[in-house]
Amino acid sequence: MVENLAHISILDYLITVPYVTPRDSITRARSLIRDSRARILPVVSEERTMKLVGIIKRRSLLLVSSTRSNILVKDVMEEPRIVFGETVSMDEAAKLMLKVDEPYAPIVDDRERVIGVFSYESIVEYLLKIKHRVLEEPIERHMTSKGLVVVHQTTPIYHVWQLMLTHNFPALPVVDDKKRIVGVIAEYDLISRGYARPYLEVNTVRRGPKVQEIMSTPPATLYPTAPLYKAAEMIVKRGIGRVYIVDEDSKLIGVVDRSDIVSAWLGIRYT
Repeated sequence: MVENLAHISILDYLITVPYVTPRDSITRARSLIRDSRARILPVVSEERTMKLVGIIKRRSLLLVSSTRSNILVKDVMEEPRIVFGETVSMDEAAKLMLKVDEPYAPIVDDRERVIGVFSYESIVEYLLKIKHRVLEEPIERHMTSKGLVVVHQTTPIYHVWQLMLTHNFPALPVVDDKKRIVGVIAEYDLISRGYARPYLEVNTVRRGPKVQEIMSTPPATLYPTAPLYKAAEMIVKRGIGRVYIVDEDSKLIGVVDRSDIVSAWLGIRYT
């Protein structure tokens, strides 16, 4: 039977996240993201109206010097690239998110009041719920195996940040000298440990912390022959953005992320 995507409302799969106002401090925004593990925070004009005026991303917080305690949300917030209304269907939302490479978007009502956030995770959760047949396909059909960027346990934190900025990656796999994956370092790891601009500048951290001191272990890994639903389950249950694919010797050979799963779904219209 054809999947009736027009009747799948994004409201059924929205994510509730904290919000901030333009007058809130960056310290408060950083604390909210650290405690809630949210990827973005909607910025509302005021609590009374809840009108959307911008967003704060994790990366924005890492760009702000921790010594500038007087910085406010209004100084670093940005305009969202996508905003969805209540009537948008899930497939319409997914197509636009993939087109502009934006994994998160605020949802507003007809008065532009924030009611939640829609994300790739929302779509993955839906696919798991209905047991979509695309999730039975092997991961190797949908994983990315070229252009992988890795770091090592002894890589300085400032170099990790440079790579994240250059390649627009929110996380990087950590491998040993035999190319076996041993951990992951993500923007959240940097935020949760209190790193900000001063700690990421070359002149101040050449003798500073290394990846091994803050990376997350163990990494989420699967074999390429595993069904795609295994990766989807890991993403939803662990609240992560991607799963790394390894061979029998634990050597990194690819990655499958939320957008790969969403792309796979949009290529198949039958359940």
